[in-house]
Amino acid sequence: TARANTSYETLKAMKEAGCRLLIVGFESGDPTVLKNIKKGVTAEQAREFMRNCRRLGISVHGDFIIGLPGETRETIERTMQFAKDLDCETIQVSIAHSFPGTEFHDYLLDHGYLTPYEMSDECGHQLPNIEYPDLSRREIMEAVERFYGSYYFRPRIAFRIVRKALFDAAERRRLFKEAREYLRLRARRKAFARG
Repeated sequence: TARANTSYETLKAMKEAGCRLLIVGFESGDPTVLKNIKKGVTAEQAREFMRNCRRLGISVHGDFIIGLPGETRETIERTMQFAKDLDCETIQVSIAHSFPGTEFHDYLLDHGYLTPYEMSDECGHQLPNIEYPDLSRREIMEAVERFYGSYYFRPRIAFRIVRKALFDAAERRRLFKEAREYLRLRARRKAFARG
């Protein structure tokens, strides 16, 4: 793992030591949300980080979170576009969850945004248990699904994935397994969003 403000020199040393892939928590592409969570990294620093990783040949798996303090429909769209601009090899989109004793949990309690619903279903898949005045649980779940779809169903990404699978049997098996799981999870998310 690495922070999205890791210097070029550090990344270069990591590459020389054999690093091929980094998992990076970008969280959001919205400056206000990043400030609210005290991320300590700007969107521009993240863009520079990605340019450096590409220059060095380091792949990046980017992590993003929907439902952080200050999240709105607009900030979600901004984050989705930010993810596309970064063009990570792969992404993960999670739902924000709070835990007792954290600043986020206190914030949700103080504002009445924490719902009594479970954080996951019987299979362990994330469910939203937060709801903002202008962003419902259903909209949060729909946003996660839309995020994945808008990211992965672009010609550039689809081609990248297929190209790798064509020449690598292990990659084909992994991709097939992940595609099956994704379709199952997608059906669950859509069912949740429909109510």
